Amino acid sequence: MKFFTAIVALFTASVIAAPVSTFEQCQKEVFDVTSACTAEVGEDRVQACTDSLSEKCQNFFKNPLQYISECKNISEQEKIYLKDFVSERHADNNLYCHKKSDGQYCPFGDVLITDKVLSEDDFKNAINATCQSNECISLTIESIKNTISASKYRKEGPATYLAWYKNGLEYLQSDACLAQATA
Repeated sequence: MKFFTAIVALFTASVIAAPVSTFEQCQKEVFDVTSACTAEVGEDRVQACTDSLSEKCQNFFKNPLQYISECKNISEQEKIYLKDFVSERHADNNLYCHKKSDGQYCPFGDVLITDKVLSEDDFKNAINATCQSNECISLTIESIKNTISASKYRKEGPATYLAWYKNGLEYLQSDACLAQATA
């Protein structure tokens, strides 16, 4: 289960500044483009990853609010929130779509985009398997850091998953994990 799914419920009530309709319009556009530019549960992985590399998507990831006129008049807090949301999804997508030199996907990518209810063992197994590749370690660390950072916008959410992410991050940065990595 993707940790960010709770985000769609959002923190709108705690946001101050622009009229709600302006922010809601901007948010809808950002969510729509983000969804189009990242892999979703049930999508063909190869096609979704190919789509995410398009020029349109890459430009969006660089500056997600620049091309959306509804986002010009929202508050700085709202802009930061939306940029953090896009950064989290982009990092997750990069990990989900990355193939190691042996042609296999990074193990933790399968944890990110699934409709399966994950157990702690599923999570730990994916983290442990990630330690086999420096590329996957790096991308997984980036993804987890973005998820932890974006969690500040969630009023409610799976605290258990957040604890797993923090423990996973600690392990990925440990000598025990790094000693297992090959390429």
